[in-house]
Amino acid sequence: MTFRNKLLVIGAGPIGLAMAKALNERGIAYDHVDAGPGIGGNWRHGLYANVHIVSSKRTTAFADFPMPEDYPDFPSAAQMLRYLESYARRFGLDERVECGRQVTAVRPLPNDTWRVVLDGREERHYKGVVVCNGHHRAPRWPSYPGQETANIIHAHDYREPAQLAGKRVLVIGGGNSACDIASEAARVGLSSDMSLRSGYWFLPKTFLGRPLTDLPIWSLPVFM
Repeated sequence: MTFRNKLLVIGAGPIGLAMAKALNERGIAYDHVDAGPGIGGNWRHGLYANVHIVSSKRTTAFADFPMPEDYPDFPSAAQMLRYLESYARRFGLDERVECGRQVTAVRPLPNDTWRVVLDGREERHYKGVVVCNGHHRAPRWPSYPGQETANIIHAHDYREPAQLAGKRVLVIGGGNSACDIASEAARVGLSSDMSLRSGYWFLPKTFLGRPLTDLPIWSLPVFM
């Protein structure tokens, strides 16, 4: 099957939806596929129960589609998914997405088109491919001596505090998920420790009752 005058957008998370909207507004023909059962990307799957966004709803929202006023400053995963679904409906993007379609191969061809294989069987040809599958889809696993006999999980596989209950927990890393999991481990586990490769600046989510990302302070030096 050939679509030589079309682009293919892979992934229907926030970036994939924004890209599809931009192409649609400029009259650029495209197809849109996502391997999941629906739009939303990481907000539909792969997140733990108590996750909330770190940046505020005002700084996270699309510029032309604010989040609902009744949303809290830091919406939950369920609220983020509803927001993305509303965004897709508002701009007619949801009807263009082929869900449950996994891209299994992408190859450039000598005639400046791209050969794309879906689900290992359907072949298509496009004039270009826009990859928006996100950087959280495949976890990066380090190698530790003895890890085959230890109880080790990646943040990608963490779902609820019950997994940590009654355990001594060591969280490796200091990113957003690490801070969340360390906090939940401190609440339900026997102990909670963090291992950091280097120094980190840990900032609060709010300051004087306002989300930190909403304050006009980001041009100030770090020591301020």
